[in-house]
Amino acid sequence: MRGPHRTLIFVALLRIILLIFFSSAVVQALTQEEAVARLRMARQIARERNDRELVQRVERLARDLKAGLPADADEQLREAEKAVGIDPGGWSMAGQPLFHPTATMEAALKAEGPKLAAAMASGDAKAVREITRAMEGILGDQAGVPDGRRMGQKASELKLSRADAVKLFLAALETQGRAMRTLMKSELLPDQMPRVYAYVLDASVTMHSHVALHAPERVADLDKLLRGTAGILLRLQQPQGHFPFPDLRGKNIRFGDMTEKQLQNGSIEIKDGWIITPDPEGGSQFDTGVCGVALLRAGELLKDDNYLAAGRRAAEWAAKQKCCTNFNYNAFPVSLLACAGMKEAALEKFRVGVAPGQAKNGRWLDSHNARTVYHVIILRALADLGRSAEVDAVALPAIRALLDEFDAMGITVEALPELQALAKQHPEEARLPKAIRDMASTIVNKCTDGTRVKLGAQPHQLGAVVEVLAWSD
Repeated sequence: MRGPHRTLIFVALLRIILLIFFSSAVVQALTQEEAVARLRMARQIARERNDRELVQRVERLARDLKAGLPADADEQLREAEKAVGIDPGGWSMAGQPLFHPTATMEAALKAEGPKLAAAMASGDAKAVREITRAMEGILGDQAGVPDGRRMGQKASELKLSRADAVKLFLAALETQGRAMRTLMKSELLPDQMPRVYAYVLDASVTMHSHVALHAPERVADLDKLLRGTAGILLRLQQPQGHFPFPDLRGKNIRFGDMTEKQLQNGSIEIKDGWIITPDPEGGSQFDTGVCGVALLRAGELLKDDNYLAAGRRAAEWAAKQKCCTNFNYNAFPVSLLACAGMKEAALEKFRVGVAPGQAKNGRWLDSHNARTVYHVIILRALADLGRSAEVDAVALPAIRALLDEFDAMGITVEALPELQALAKQHPEEARLPKAIRDMASTIVNKCTDGTRVKLGAQPHQLGAVVEVLAWSD
């Protein structure tokens, strides 16, 4: 055999040898540690999708691979990842990266935790920034990468009129008839966080003028809902100004375990089914921020001094709290203080507890706060601060980071009021109006298929759809 035939056979044999070599290399490169990490991520995403079958599938694979990795282990992993929505290979969704730390990285970050807590408590923005820059150096290309993402939804055309959106909002509330009637009587719902009442109150405030215009016969009911939820928040507010947290032991695994640990170390007090002491880890800033803002908005609408005073008490409490290591917790008092007219206090919280944590990619550097759901909390605080060179330096890359995700994945979160506030302040960001309409359409689609109606989104998010349509009129 001579000439070109021998050359073709040689090339074919070389290809086979290279294929065998690289296939073997892939199997050898997959370690037990890597397989466990990828399965952990797949299980987490499956749980967040609330898909029991997917969770069980991933857990079965984890059990199968626990004893050792077969030759097709990587292939099995890739199939599981594809099923839950992760790009095969484990560390991205729709090309958007997922947090993938090394053991060395995690140990180094843990060592920085107490230093960050001390710097936050000191109120020294320079000290906080020194620690966060050290953390960013440890994380490298993993800085600002979230440890979980949500599957995005592709938007459809938003065809509703404002009057139709008002009717949808009212019909969606009617599907929760018993709960809404309970709230109108200013009575508590079982095992709900104060933020739930604040979301209903906020929606009622947003919708008040729109219902008066398009469904005036329903204004009386909306007023009952508004005053009922505001009354609940007035009763729940603690004398110091903060809001309590329900005792969820035996009802919620995560919060129940957290409560047990805090009881054991004596850091909390429970009374009448509520944890009445502020969360030592800063979590009380969440509900206090949301509830305080809702009460201020209700007070301004109705000219009610009781609601306004309660909102200001919440703000005064928030102003006295030390910043904590959770950047999105620190963002809640920024919003509350800004809405209460305490701009300098809000800026100080921003400088110490929010701005130093931003990574170069526009998100917040730790994998928890890099998650989109927490990213938009921080964005809301930036919108509430208003425009300045100092705030814009943080807000603009943060907005772009969110819109980049939407471009790649579709709409991944409900954040319509947040985007609206940003769009009003940043008309130069041309992608925001489209993102707003896309998000509005996905919220509508969660609440109706064109025939049946349900409250498939938070009420203040559905109420914001009407604002979008009013804005475009």
